[in-house]
Amino acid sequence: MSSLNGSDQGSVKEPSWILFVSGPTGSGKSSVAKFLASKLGAHFLEGDDLHPKANIDKMHRGEPLTDADRQGWFEAIDEQASAYNRQQSQHHHLIITCSALKRAHRDILREGCDRAWYSLMHFFFLDAPESLLRQRTEARQNHFAKSNLVHSQFEVLERPRIDEYDATIISVVPPLDEVQAETLKVATQLLSNERAYK
Repeated sequence: MSSLNGSDQGSVKEPSWILFVSGPTGSGKSSVAKFLASKLGAHFLEGDDLHPKANIDKMHRGEPLTDADRQGWFEAIDEQASAYNRQQSQHHHLIITCSALKRAHRDILREGCDRAWYSLMHFFFLDAPESLLRQRTEARQNHFAKSNLVHSQFEVLERPRIDEYDATIISVVPPLDEVQAETLKVATQLLSNERAYK
């Protein structure tokens, strides 16, 4: 996985931050992440676009991904996050969608962001009952992740625990506009606190 060296760090003119919008398929990650990016002036990156073709083919067939399948995906996300921070001189803030279902997945992303010198990294974990997410995925069209993948994701799902201080669980049972408003409220407070300590 890629990392930044000291000279790269010196080229950054202001602290950069990165937010991951995570959760199972059907939880509304893209809608929430795009909303946050527009409100916070950050760059949006759709994590699903970084899946290797083999992963996409598996999900098209309704086959769940293994951790081995996800390894290359996490490496691609890390590379994009590192490259973005390295190339931008200002306003180099990033919001990425990534399921990050397990703590081990989140730890991989934490390590990459730490090496990339992001001053703040936080997960917003979008949560809802399995039945609701199955219903939502059945209703959507033109997405390679089908509703039958929801159950397999819940079988391995590890919601952030209380000791994961850089993660906030957001219920997506309410309407989307309420979910977006709540996530923005938490993100704004996080960034305000970050600036206060600089």
